[in-house]
Amino acid sequence: MSSYFDYFCTHIEKNSDTIRGTCNSMCPDEEVILREREDLVHVLEVLGPIRKYVKSYSRSAADTNIAKPNLLRPYSVLIDTLHYLLLEVTKRREVSSVMVYDFVNDRLRAIRQDMTIQRLPPEQCVKLLEPMIRFYVYYGYKFSNLPTKGFDSDLNKKYLLECIKWFLSCIDTMDLSTNRNIDLLSDFISNLNIKNVRRYTLGYDRVLMECLYILCNLDDVHPLYRYLKFSKDLKSDPRLNLAFKIAIANMKGNYIKIFKSMNTLCPLSYCALCTYLPVLQRKALLTLAHAYNSKKFVVPIEVITRWLRLSSNGDTIKVCSHYGIKTEGNNILFNKGEFKTDAFLHQTSLEDDTMKHLDLSIDNIFTYSS
Repeated sequence: MSSYFDYFCTHIEKNSDTIRGTCNSMCPDEEVILREREDLVHVLEVLGPIRKYVKSYSRSAADTNIAKPNLLRPYSVLIDTLHYLLLEVTKRREVSSVMVYDFVNDRLRAIRQDMTIQRLPPEQCVKLLEPMIRFYVYYGYKFSNLPTKGFDSDLNKKYLLECIKWFLSCIDTMDLSTNRNIDLLSDFISNLNIKNVRRYTLGYDRVLMECLYILCNLDDVHPLYRYLKFSKDLKSDPRLNLAFKIAIANMKGNYIKIFKSMNTLCPLSYCALCTYLPVLQRKALLTLAHAYNSKKFVVPIEVITRWLRLSSNGDTIKVCSHYGIKTEGNNILFNKGEFKTDAFLHQTSLEDDTMKHLDLSIDNIFTYSS
């Protein structure tokens, strides 16, 4: 099945008539009747005596028509539904966090389906997609240590990248008519040497999304090419510049620089990079095994713990043992010939006392501006 993003790009330029939704509730009446009859009411749609239905994702079939106006929610309803899902449903505690994720994810897919069928304009799409991107980044971090049966990280990453690419495509469409003048305006302001000039900002955090695109694709050069094409003003943003430097450090194999850079990341950028930690730590250990390869020379365990942002010396010993690196007392003895390059990825704890200042609460994750 082709993604919403691909469909959107294929059809948004066509001048054919668009469908406008007329459903003014979070769930169409037809679906409410069907789900009540078939006993398909989700536990998260029940609040005591009250039932708050939210339209579920539906795969199109040959004998069904999901493009009927009465089944589609207009933008105003979609944005209200999005706020309800992310700021209320995600706080429910009577069921497991995984069940909450599965429910919200399904309903977000339904929102994207309504967006695609109605071919909503880019200005509306970005406001709907930005919170979804936050959702997938946050839960990718939150569930990173869960077993595969409980959470499909690959599928979560697929939805995340789909939303990011769609978002950026909309941004590019919106900027198309103004990009020619951005560099000239930036140079003009710089030449005036005016300080504390208030920059023009959109109603969503575009810079944060650009940062996440880089940090969620560390091994992909396309986000870097995109960065290089930015206006001077955008490239000079310290948050975006930091994300770019982290990606470049990854390309150069300077993993310790990446770990040090994490101290200045905002909550979601931190969450995005944390999902790469096990991979980065493995690569860093392999690099150290070659750099400090010796039968006698040792490196203190606490040094490796600090360099690799591991949660404790005990964790460092476990990770080293997993990859065939020996420890002697409070020291590590690196031997490149004994490194287990075929060992599966070791999932380390993401608990980091140095980052306790970050507010990773639901309210902050979905509302803060970096």
